Amino acid sequence: MAKTALSLHKKGGAFVLDGVKGSSATLTFERGMRKGTVTVGGRALPIAATGRGRTRVTAAEPAILCLDGQGAFVPGGGAPVEWRTSKPHRGHYRATLVRGSDEIDFSLSRSDGKSVQIAVTGQWDELELLALAGSFALLSRRRGDTYRKIAIAGVVSHGPH
Repeated sequence: MAKTALSLHKKGGAFVLDGVKGSSATLTFERGMRKGTVTVGGRALPIAATGRGRTRVTAAEPAILCLDGQGAFVPGGGAPVEWRTSKPHRGHYRATLVRGSDEIDFSLSRSDGKSVQIAVTGQWDELELLALAGSFALLSRRRGDTYRKIAIAGVVSHGPH
């Protein structure tokens, strides 16, 4: 089974995907990191995180990709896919896209907050798009969690005197 290591890191105002030969795939965010644009092979697609906790991600209109639990779908054929996320543990965010025995694991740690590590097992159509979308999901979710923590801290610290 083919194994590939990819990474997404911040470079200037965009995130750049490394590890795919000849790739120029990028991810840019709009303010708040709830929406953005993925660019693969010169094709720019809108991407958005929706739902409570920013747990559902869709790319393009109409959607050609959706990361949403067992309701996930991605370009290409093959077995059904599932998007598995776990609760953040000590600032570490993880998610996995699964199709049969093929997996794409995403990891975003607190210590390296502007870089997503991606481990690919098996063959995937439009791998760059999937890598950018999964990375977008983790980065957007972390930003949403940060906003929520700030809001809670603000409410708690400004309580009755």
